[in-house]
Amino acid sequence: MKGYSGFIPSTSDILQAELTAIYHGISIALDMGITDMVIYSDSLHSINLITENSSHFHAHAVLIQDIRDVLSQGNYSLHHTLREGNFCADYLAKLGAATDAPIQIHSSPPEDLRPLLRNDAYGTLFLRP
Repeated sequence: MKGYSGFIPSTSDILQAELTAIYHGISIALDMGITDMVIYSDSLHSINLITENSSHFHAHAVLIQDIRDVLSQGNYSLHHTLREGNFCADYLAKLGAATDAPIQIHSSPPEDLRPLLRNDAYGTLFLRP
């Protein structure tokens, strides 16, 4: 199991951050030889842009096509999850925003991430506010 975090300089574009996270996650899995995987994102907008026909003139058209190309290299499926079910990804996003490293691969989970992973493993349910 691996994770990653990173900082995207010179932008505050949340959609770009979501799409970049999806791209890096799939690329890392592919580099690890993982060709069967279910991918969850709390960005329904990103999922729709990737899975539906989007304009070739979209601001992130190249990144969207890069994601589609990587998805086609394995048996990957992309699904929406609620933000409350995505605490681990949220933690890593905040960790990345707090650094200036473009991408950092974590071969083992950072200490503060372990309780969140444990909750995921136990199937802990969180109610929406």
